[in-house]
Amino acid sequence: MADADFTFKKTSDTDIFRFILEPEENNGTTVFASGGTARLKLFPGGMNPSLSVTCGSASFYGTAYRQTVTEFVVFKDSRKASASFPVEKILSAVWQGRQAGSPVFSESSVILKENTTAVLRIEYETVYDLVDVTCPDPVFCLISAEKDGRGGIFALDFTDDLAGTYNRTVILTVRDACTKKKLEDAHVYLNGKYAGKSDSEGRVRLGSMKSGTYSLLVEKDGYKRTDADNICNDIFTVS
Repeated sequence: MADADFTFKKTSDTDIFRFILEPEENNGTTVFASGGTARLKLFPGGMNPSLSVTCGSASFYGTAYRQTVTEFVVFKDSRKASASFPVEKILSAVWQGRQAGSPVFSESSVILKENTTAVLRIEYETVYDLVDVTCPDPVFCLISAEKDGRGGIFALDFTDDLAGTYNRTVILTVRDACTKKKLEDAHVYLNGKYAGKSDSEGRVRLGSMKSGTYSLLVEKDGYKRTDADNICNDIFTVS
């Protein structure tokens, strides 16, 4: 392993605000009853965008929270890769094995001078706001954030109190396909949306879910993503 010299550019190469609904911010709930409140993380934080919703109201619970993130960024015959969140401050950047030059960081992008195949371990600070959305009706509610040409939108489900529509709370357990060992710190996505990270028992609490079939993506350091292996683990059904 070797340290990497890096350059950090505060300029942005994206025009996107990103909302994330995390179970820990909502006591494990991902589907809400009408009249309830959903809490979202908004990236990047501290920009004071205007908020609008198709039903109910939205307000900032708090702004400019800082979070330290450590992750592995993979370059595959490419000069550009992405961090999971907008980078506010780089703390360290270390190549895992093969040295591949000095990266330039621009918001969530990690850029090299030429194409390479390598893995970079980065530790950085990201900044986010917390946004509360309250909807009085049992509908799907869209929230949007806009400022200076940057925008983002997210759909929230407030139909939990519709009779007969939802089942009991769903808990997903992530395991090694060969050893059946429960896996901690695996990131889970449902229908393309981030659903949470597995705990020390491999569990991700998904909250109350509608009956139906969902696409599933799981990724964890040291394992192939579930959409890249040859195992039938890309969907699951709530009956």
